[in-house]
Amino acid sequence: MLSYQALMKQLTEGKFAPVYLLFGEEKYLQEELIRQLAHSFLGPDNEFGKEKVEGSAISLEEIFFRLGESGLFSERRLYLVDNPPYFLPPRKLEENDSAEETGEQDLHTQNNAELLERYLDQYGSGDPDNILIFMVEKVDRRKRLYKIIENKGVSVECSPLKGEALAAWIQNKAARLGKKIERTALERLLLAGDQNLHYLSSELEKYCAYLAEDQNVITAQTVDRLFSGDIQGDVFKMADALAEGNLDRAHDLLELLLRRREKPLQIFFMLVRHYRLLIKARCLFDEGIPQAEFAAALQVHPFVARKIREQAAKLLRGNRSLSPLLLPLPLNVPIESGDGAYQ
Repeated sequence: MLSYQALMKQLTEGKFAPVYLLFGEEKYLQEELIRQLAHSFLGPDNEFGKEKVEGSAISLEEIFFRLGESGLFSERRLYLVDNPPYFLPPRKLEENDSAEETGEQDLHTQNNAELLERYLDQYGSGDPDNILIFMVEKVDRRKRLYKIIENKGVSVECSPLKGEALAAWIQNKAARLGKKIERTALERLLLAGDQNLHYLSSELEKYCAYLAEDQNVITAQTVDRLFSGDIQGDVFKMADALAEGNLDRAHDLLELLLRRREKPLQIFFMLVRHYRLLIKARCLFDEGIPQAEFAAALQVHPFVARKIREQAAKLLRGNRSLSPLLLPLPLNVPIESGDGAYQ
């Protein structure tokens, strides 16, 4: 199984396999890989050779039959099969299922595996004329179909990115847009509560469109000026201002949150949770815990732990009080969501 980064590198180098299986919860990564695959394999005008079908509406046998037909507008073809059911765990048998129905299900699974294996044995070497891509959210890794692609094709798990993997994705996305992003600006985005890749991609595109042609670096000032805002990142900045004793800055950030109609109770609970983390970080200071162990002790990402540690250090240097009234409250206080539910 390849990683997202490894497959992206292969595709930019023009190395292709006849069959790909893209699975996982992060649909945006699947979409990015498909866009790169279409561009590298079919060229800039790639719409003519690309076809997408719903996996539940077509059998695997019919898919291979269509792949055998010559393309009308393109010599090469990219065939996308969305949500095919044959990679999922087998359907649970009901009490009223007959032995005949159970046998048919097993036979169907076996036939699909044999069809796929024959196809890969025939077209698995050399530069392929057609590429078949299966896109699913979940797979049963015990299935023979999955194991065949694992051994003779390419499978990639597209899981949500976190921490440094997300940081690397942001840097690579900025590079593909023709810009660099400085570390401080990168951390501004990483501290945002919404780390949806579609959202972050649109933010980066906005920053790149804003910068002049001779401005090649997305700075922290650019992010602060254009970022559409999120409650988690702004609460973090408010706590940072309070730790520095900059009450004017903290007041401005609070006004900004209220102007965006963020719920006051939600702001309060997030501040409480943040100060609880600061209290815990201060205790880690007192216990002499090494900096490298802060992230695990606080149960946050390393870059967030570093920021928490810096804020706690400021409070220690300034001898500012962390109110003992916050101590009895748990770290996971419920936060009311937009629909009135509590998380």
